[in-house]
Amino acid sequence: MSDRRAVALVLLSAAGFGSSAVFAKAAYASGVNPSTMLALRFVIAAALLLPLVWLGGWRLPRGRLLAGYMLMGLMYTAQSQGYFNALLYASSGLCGMLLYVYPVLVTILALALGWEKLDRRMLLLMALAIGGMAITLGGKLQGQPIGIALALMAAGVYAVYILFGNSLAKSKENIHPLAACVVILGTAGLANSAIAVYQGVSLPGTATGWLAVGVIALFSTAVAIAAFFAGVAQIGAAKASIISTFEPVITMAFGVTLLGEKVSGTQLLGGAMVLAAVILLAQRSAPKAEAKDEAMPAAQASA
Repeated sequence: MSDRRAVALVLLSAAGFGSSAVFAKAAYASGVNPSTMLALRFVIAAALLLPLVWLGGWRLPRGRLLAGYMLMGLMYTAQSQGYFNALLYASSGLCGMLLYVYPVLVTILALALGWEKLDRRMLLLMALAIGGMAITLGGKLQGQPIGIALALMAAGVYAVYILFGNSLAKSKENIHPLAACVVILGTAGLANSAIAVYQGVSLPGTATGWLAVGVIALFSTAVAIAAFFAGVAQIGAAKASIISTFEPVITMAFGVTLLGEKVSGTQLLGGAMVLAAVILLAQRSAPKAEAKDEAMPAAQASA
């Protein structure tokens, strides 16, 4: 596979993850609630990826590793519940950008745990990211405070999810990332199904709603994950993670084009500052990331 094709696959993955918020808005308009939509999303996606794992001959994790990936599935449930409920109270573009604070939060947690050392460059990048977020939240936003809080909560949970997933991937057991993802998605499907039953199942009331849910499960989850892994195999996790920073840009573009959402100049400036910081932070950690190409994909799930 050529590098250009690998980059295209990672961009396809970013488009899949980034468009999920827009399709979720369409699903909500048909009467489906977030928990029911997420239950359908993860159950269908896990069912679609399982045959790939079987055909590839990749075994599923067992023992403590299985328990660890199931815990990641519960974390993914909390993250997705926060993010997709945030969409009820804020624009898709704002939610997508706030979620993408997670690389900065990962860096902060790594510093707190002593896994990274703070230097002048990192300090400046952190200040750039925080400043960008302050500018964004200080401007005119299409979102209520609860939506902003839920999106930031989702980013925080996802940061913990990433660090935990990378620690699991250091295991000596040779577990393929897609096999790990089947466990994560399957657990998330069961957890969200339980939440949906508790809250009350609310299925889409229109063909458009069912189509939106199907696109989220197929394109924004199964295809997005498979495309990301295929791209990583060629260009490495570090480069793929940098390319993936286009995800919130795609979310914002879809929101403006398909949903008629408005984006202020202040929001664009703040978002550009955050994305610049994220890209530079990813470039800084590239040598470590390349050494752990099998670790990063196992944790990749995004929105």
